[in-house]
Amino acid sequence: MAAYLTYNHQSEEMAQLYEDLSFEQVHRDILSELPPKGATVLDVGAGSGRDAAWFATQEYQVVAVEPSIGMRTQAQKYHADSAIHWLDDALPSLSKTHQLGLNFDFILLSAVWMHILPQQRERAFRKLVTLLRPSGRIAISLRLGEPDLSREMHTVSLQEVYNLAHTFGLHV
Repeated sequence: MAAYLTYNHQSEEMAQLYEDLSFEQVHRDILSELPPKGATVLDVGAGSGRDAAWFATQEYQVVAVEPSIGMRTQAQKYHADSAIHWLDDALPSLSKTHQLGLNFDFILLSAVWMHILPQQRERAFRKLVTLLRPSGRIAISLRLGEPDLSREMHTVSLQEVYNLAHTFGLHV
């Protein structure tokens, strides 16, 4: 889990980098895909909390999962006033998230998928689908190109995500 260590040791710098960009800048392509206000949102790998906080200000019910204690601490500092339920949890199992007994209208994985070991991705995707409401949506951003090995990243592809979505009955 070298990625967690990197994010723990560089949490202040990395959190500031994430906070320097707005939700709308980073996620402009999915704004039209979001559920109505009041819906439940799961932010997996919530990082600095920027996205979770945006959802909270838009009146969504938000659960934010972040395995790095350093990043989670920074996020809670940046967004102390936000109505966010924080969890120390991680893919591929999301066991603490499952224990909540909730299903989500929207699940966001922003800058996360490349940290999942390729041999664990099918399980991770299955776990995400089991947390999704029947009419819910999952948004996954992909970091294409050469992975940054210093942050325990792995190669990802759009075709892999398409195949997993098809395997678990989702439409892309």
